[in-house]
Amino acid sequence: MSHAQILVGEAGDVRALAHTLAKGINCVNTSNPEEPCGQCISCRVFETGNHPDTFYVTKTKQNSIGVDDVRAQMIEPMSTKPFGYKYKVFIIDKAETLTPAAQSALLKTIEEPAPYGFFLFLAPNAHTFLPTVLSRCHLRKIYGKVNLNPELQAFAWEIADTAHTLDIIDAFALYRKFEPYKESKETLLELLDAIYHAYGEKITGAGKAGHVPPDAWLNAVSAVAHTKDVLSKNGNTQLAIELMLTKLSGNV
Repeated sequence: MSHAQILVGEAGDVRALAHTLAKGINCVNTSNPEEPCGQCISCRVFETGNHPDTFYVTKTKQNSIGVDDVRAQMIEPMSTKPFGYKYKVFIIDKAETLTPAAQSALLKTIEEPAPYGFFLFLAPNAHTFLPTVLSRCHLRKIYGKVNLNPELQAFAWEIADTAHTLDIIDAFALYRKFEPYKESKETLLELLDAIYHAYGEKITGAGKAGHVPPDAWLNAVSAVAHTKDVLSKNGNTQLAIELMLTKLSGNV
């Protein structure tokens, strides 16, 4: 398992996975961090919230996690070995608030980590991370509900594969294909989940191949997530979808 992971998705989903991984990485009864035993001393101490080798990185200023924060809460603690377990685990919640300078300060730490370093960056999307950080981390997309209906999946991949090639006229023409799905809000939201998933797969595939994902894909994930949020709050469907497709095609 990669020593540095960016967990992207809904806050509750990424925190739940981070909780499992942080507990599992030091579990003495399993070799799979995603399946902690829950019974060993490490697991039981973790559940108390006082695990000596688990660190929760937070912002000390109002709006962002800055250089001073990562130095004091990550870089300096990494200079000493774990207190009593195999790994020091750093959980960076709201990692989207890491300033560019703070991310740059972390590069050496995540590029040449101590053998006991394990980092979990939690964020709603990946577009706020510097390409240099993305290239050094394993990106994991955490999905709440992903529709596996073949028709929706096929349409989602059509969008993910072709949207960036469309001019603004073609982007609006593509909107007409959404008409059959607009009759059911639930179906439309499931389609957006499928599109989100498709872009996530493209980003993950690029990472596994050692490539930095194009900004267009990262921006697309953000645009789809925003559109889903707008529709979940009963925003104007036509305007939301049209704006999303315009962003996916790069015409804004």
